[in-house]
Amino acid sequence: MKSIIILVLVATAFATNLAAFEKLEKSKLGKTLLNTIAIQMQTGEPLERIFQTLYDLEDRYQNDQREDDAENKAFQGVCDADLAGLNQELANLEQRDTELQATLDELQPVHDQKVGQRVAKLAEKALLQKVIDETTAKRQEENDDFEAQREEFTFVSGVLAEARRLFTDNLQAPAFLQKGASEAVHYTPQVFAQVASHLNAAAHKAGQMKHIRTFGKAIKLMAQLAVKAQQYANQELTGRIIQLIDDLQNQLQQAFDLARKTEDSRRQAFEAYNTLLNRDMNKLNSAIANLEAEIQSLADQLAATHSSQDDNTARHVAKTQQRDDRRAECQQAAYEYQQRRSARDGDRQTVSDLIGHLNTNMRDLKEYIAMRVAAGDTDLSQ
Repeated sequence: MKSIIILVLVATAFATNLAAFEKLEKSKLGKTLLNTIAIQMQTGEPLERIFQTLYDLEDRYQNDQREDDAENKAFQGVCDADLAGLNQELANLEQRDTELQATLDELQPVHDQKVGQRVAKLAEKALLQKVIDETTAKRQEENDDFEAQREEFTFVSGVLAEARRLFTDNLQAPAFLQKGASEAVHYTPQVFAQVASHLNAAAHKAGQMKHIRTFGKAIKLMAQLAVKAQQYANQELTGRIIQLIDDLQNQLQQAFDLARKTEDSRRQAFEAYNTLLNRDMNKLNSAIANLEAEIQSLADQLAATHSSQDDNTARHVAKTQQRDDRRAECQQAAYEYQQRRSARDGDRQTVSDLIGHLNTNMRDLKEYIAMRVAAGDTDLSQ
């Protein structure tokens, strides 16, 4: 019974070791090592040399891992420094953007305020220009009216002077129809007809004028008197006509003098008022020019600040991409390091397990190799 138990235990142990050997062969390194050991054992290689080879391999894995650890630590340290520097640059760019935005927030309201003031000043200028235009137009109308009045007065004066000339040139008298002359005068009937015709034509034209309609009526009256003087050969009536002409000339001159005085007063008032308007216009133009200069200066500052902000934003985008690329590079390096470490740990464990089997299960390993050779595994044959 005891023998049976021992046999069962031995069989169980062999099966366990067999499973361990098969597990080793599942990895590329484990299969290669088993094949190498099998060949060395079949060629009579001393067991000590086989163990030394495995110990050397185990040491090499440990040394490689230490070097890889050091290199990874150094590389990740550089990564940390690089990322810290890039993050600081990004923070500086963000701070710069905040400062630029603060400048924009400060300049834009001032610019808008100045623009609003300019709009108000332009509206004020437009109103003032309208007043100037209207005042100038009114003054021009007044001046045109005065010039028309001058022409009308000149016309009437000429009519009266011509009527008197007809009398004085055609009536024969020792004393030339002077005012208060006592000598008798003689006339020709034609002169009355000429004077009447001349005065009637002038009266009709004067009646259509604006400023001398009253004089037109007087001229027409004189024409009628000239006809009566011709009909009745009334020397006294003739003298009255001439006296009326002189009186009308005086009244005409007085009326024109009054019109000229009124015109001079209007012109002086206009010039004084226009001086004030032009002074106000000059002030407005100066204020508008100053505002436009300030607006242009503010616009230039805004444009420069926007340009700086755009450049800062572009640099931030580029720096962010650089930071992200560097972070990805560092993360990839860390991943690859971890993969190498895991692979190296697995290989080192395979070597360690194989050393353990050689120390404790050499007989089972030899039987396992013999079984593989018998099964036709050419990798384990010489």
